[in-house]
Amino acid sequence: MKLSIYEYKDYKKFLIDWMEQAPQKGRGMRKQLAEAISCQTAFITHVLSGDYHLSLEQAEASARWMGLSEQESEFLLLLVMYQRAGTKSLENLLRRQISERREQQAVLKKRVNIQESLTLEDQATYYGSWHYAAIHMALLNPSLRTIEGLQKYFQLPPAKLMSVLDFLVARGLVKQEKGFFKVAQPVLHLELNSPLLTQHHTHWRLKAIESIGTKSFDNLHYSGVISLSKEDYEWVRERLSHLLKDVVDKLKDSPDERLACLNFDWFQV
Repeated sequence: MKLSIYEYKDYKKFLIDWMEQAPQKGRGMRKQLAEAISCQTAFITHVLSGDYHLSLEQAEASARWMGLSEQESEFLLLLVMYQRAGTKSLENLLRRQISERREQQAVLKKRVNIQESLTLEDQATYYGSWHYAAIHMALLNPSLRTIEGLQKYFQLPPAKLMSVLDFLVARGLVKQEKGFFKVAQPVLHLELNSPLLTQHHTHWRLKAIESIGTKSFDNLHYSGVISLSKEDYEWVRERLSHLLKDVVDKLKDSPDERLACLNFDWFQV
């Protein structure tokens, strides 16, 4: 399995693990790395097992030798700069940048294999109301693939329900076969800088408020105001990002039996 540099905080540990994945557990790899960055093998040993550090030039050469992508190379350089930082303020700055890069990799569509197919105009319709995403996902459940099943579940006016279904079918997100509706493309994605993202989050947080009002023991709601350090704030954000990726990976093959909504809220007050 290919190692992900984004799972590491210590660039030395990443280099060690990367080399140990090579044939014969990386025998001779330290020498090859030394040659690639124009230094002695002994220096590599001091770096990986001691207090020495790679220079930024050596780190960049190491990334090329390892065949890292441009984004992975930039992350490696961030890790090196972080461990070389000489002041607390610089360390905090680099820690935030590392957390942001790691978060982006955890949620971006490339990490969870999300595809886009809607035009900007169609996105405005899809994310303009909670009904589109809800009905889109509900059709994954075999018991909700008919107009009658959807009508009973959502209690929507027939005209509204048919308008949503017609849109989903016309955009290739859903297909209709012999009176049943089936999902053709299950996952969509909004970029972090999309002007529709605020609207999308707002719709589902309003639905969360409705859910709180039902006082159902099947649901889980938590709100808490916490005073904590800057470092621990970044730690929580990072952990939630990784949890989100784990949830997405886990649910890819989950049987379609219930329709649920997940809202993450972690922000500075």
